[in-house]
Amino acid sequence: MGDKSEESIAETLDMTGYFCPEPVIRVNEAIGDVGVGEVLELLADDPSSKPDIQSWTKRTGHELISIEEDGGVFRFLLRRTA
Repeated sequence: MGDKSEESIAETLDMTGYFCPEPVIRVNEAIGDVGVGEVLELLADDPSSKPDIQSWTKRTGHELISIEEDGGVFRFLLRRTA
């Protein structure tokens, strides 16, 4: 099985510089722009985005593949499930 950070990205949503609730609102809209089974990459630097996205995936049923942090920027890989 490959490294999860090497997933094929269908679309990237850069929300660095935006604060809660904007990243969650925008990811909720952007997930519809990728096909079922495809991966949306979200970049965000708001510390509250981590628990917000975790909660959003639990609520919506989309898959949170991974969360990475580098220099205060979170990289989320999200798979659309429906």
